[in-house]
Amino acid sequence: MEMIKINSKGQIVIPQKIRKEFEITEESILVLDKMKNHIIIKKIDSDLINQIERSLEDIKAGRIKEWKG
Repeated sequence: MEMIKINSKGQIVIPQKIRKEFEITEESILVLDKMKNHIIIKKIDSDLINQIERSLEDIKAGRIKEWKG
């Protein structure tokens, strides 16, 4: 378990050991979730973000008109 502090701006620093283990970089996208009295930070897969961005571009360009699931 790692101990961290929150600064006056509400920011936290993720310890280097954890950043290396989870390959968290400046470009990483993290989401914050809560569960009862816990705060959960999850790393989002950058490939998933890229796929979503490409799909949105396809929708805006009219290449995808309707999705039938």
